[in-house]
Amino acid sequence: MKYVLLIVTSLLFIMVPITADSGSLEISSDIDSVPIYIDNTFAGVTPLTVTDIEPGYHLVKASPEGLFQQTRNISVNSGELSPISFIFLLSDYQIPAMVRIGDCVGTPESSDLDGTAFDLHRISDDTLMAYFSGRNEGIQCMASSDGISWDKMPDSCLEGITNEPEFRNDPWVFLLPDGSYRMIFSKTVGNDHSLYSATSPDGIRFTGEEKIIISGDEEGFISASPAVPSGIVYADGTVRIYYHISGVGIKSAISDDMGISWKSEEGVRIKNGTDPTLILLPDGRTGIVYVDTTPKSKGQRIFYSLSEDGLDFSRYRPVQILESIEPGVWLMDPEVITEDETFYLYFSVMGIEGMQNQGLPGILRSIINPDCLERSAVLV
Repeated sequence: MKYVLLIVTSLLFIMVPITADSGSLEISSDIDSVPIYIDNTFAGVTPLTVTDIEPGYHLVKASPEGLFQQTRNISVNSGELSPISFIFLLSDYQIPAMVRIGDCVGTPESSDLDGTAFDLHRISDDTLMAYFSGRNEGIQCMASSDGISWDKMPDSCLEGITNEPEFRNDPWVFLLPDGSYRMIFSKTVGNDHSLYSATSPDGIRFTGEEKIIISGDEEGFISASPAVPSGIVYADGTVRIYYHISGVGIKSAISDDMGISWKSEEGVRIKNGTDPTLILLPDGRTGIVYVDTTPKSKGQRIFYSLSEDGLDFSRYRPVQILESIEPGVWLMDPEVITEDETFYLYFSVMGIEGMQNQGLPGILRSIINPDCLERSAVLV
């Protein structure tokens, strides 16, 4: 058996045994008495040494009062003491704890991504594009190599008409078989929303606006105003878009010609939901992240739901992944993107009802654990 010598005071020494089939963690922080959770079980407060931990990866979470929690995925080795240090007082970590983070979401980090109602799409190995609403200036674009630092492009990716009271919002971009790109977006005039399509040879400059007609829509939805589209492109070339209908929730439509024509799908995917973003899981199931619009939530909670077929999301219990804990703060624009098998969640923290002039984090990015979400979304 190995022993590790821990100096507790200048006069007292403790020999902590580490058995050959377990490991230990020595956890510290630059703030005293930070609560520590290991695999969502409370372990104590810092400074802290935890022994008899099963070898393998463990989720270690530090949750200081008044600041965002930090989460680490730590490898514990047999017979070894692994140190972890959480730093909160550096400027990069001083983000107000306006958002309660769910168990499957990592520590948010600041991003200088600008704009609202954005969509992310990688158009090359070194260029990640962000498309977002520029209101009557059209759809604006920013480019990044790392997903944190962004440069705004001087020209709109899709030009607007500055002299007319119409806005282009909520873009969703996907790759076409010939290497070009299609953008689905909302056009808003007053309180009326319509879906439009435009194309681009390079993912940067989009032209050729055409209104999308969703055929076969159910009675009662024909005259509704669809908005906030997002979607999935399947391996067989089928495209499914999910969009919001005010007062109803999230509906869907299907296309078998890469987004030229669309047919409505019966029913409502998510009642009282908006701002959908989709995850196509390796086993073919569909995950959806969305903003809850029930009266209880009023845009202050973001959920994840799971479906076997992309249509019925009622079989699994929704998982709350984010919640605003500050009155007057909304969570908006969730967007999930996969980079090198890592799932990133971007989201906006926005102020309403008198919060606009307070210091808000803006757009943040977190790593999400899809396996954790899958385990949490239990059958009902």
